[in-house]
Amino acid sequence: MSQWGSGASRAVAATVGTCLLVTLVGWAALIGPSQVFSGPGPTCTSDATITPSEEPADMVDFKELAQRRHGENTTMVADAVAIVILLAALAGVLLAAFLLLRRAWEAWQLRRRYDAPASADFDVLEAGDPERVRRTMADDADAQLGLLLDGEPRNAIVATWHRFEVQAEQSGLRRHAWETSSEFAGRMLDVAEVDSAAVTRLLELYREARFSEHELDESHRQAAGEALRKIQSQIGPHRSRMRS
Repeated sequence: MSQWGSGASRAVAATVGTCLLVTLVGWAALIGPSQVFSGPGPTCTSDATITPSEEPADMVDFKELAQRRHGENTTMVADAVAIVILLAALAGVLLAAFLLLRRAWEAWQLRRRYDAPASADFDVLEAGDPERVRRTMADDADAQLGLLLDGEPRNAIVATWHRFEVQAEQSGLRRHAWETSSEFAGRMLDVAEVDSAAVTRLLELYREARFSEHELDESHRQAAGEALRKIQSQIGPHRSRMRS
């Protein structure tokens, strides 16, 4: 059975069960909760018609009779069970309503998905346009290199890698909820099809600058500059003030 079929079966079963519970609750409400379990039950009818003169002098109080016969505790238990049934009926109604609403919501979502017009730009946006990514990186090359050459080596290397995230967003890529910032930047660099060894080296320097506690010097900045220049050399022409 399919997922939709099993869901419909559960909804139908819950609805039927709810109807039975509601019927029982209605019966209990009419005759009183305690009478459901301690009442005299159905009585046989006869063809003879009872005239007022034939009516017994004293009417029988069945509840009082049940209390005398079974005791006060039995009547209290019957009332408690009746309350439990009322609560179960309410829970059944809520469950059936929830299942029916969820079924309607899923059907609406499915219809919306198949009725939505196909978008030719969706796949391009998701996978990324390599030319657009490289053009964005080229236009931002000077600013990115300026970050690397400014300030302390540790902060400069971190800012240089984070600049890839800015470029990714400007190129039309969208970060997935499960992606880290490094994974997002790495995905953009994969789309740009730049040298993987240079990307790996710059990522290692970024992690060292970001998470290590030892001091970073100009040799780290120079190594990051070499990796960045190699990446930038593969993204097309740009106005860059690359320096050693």
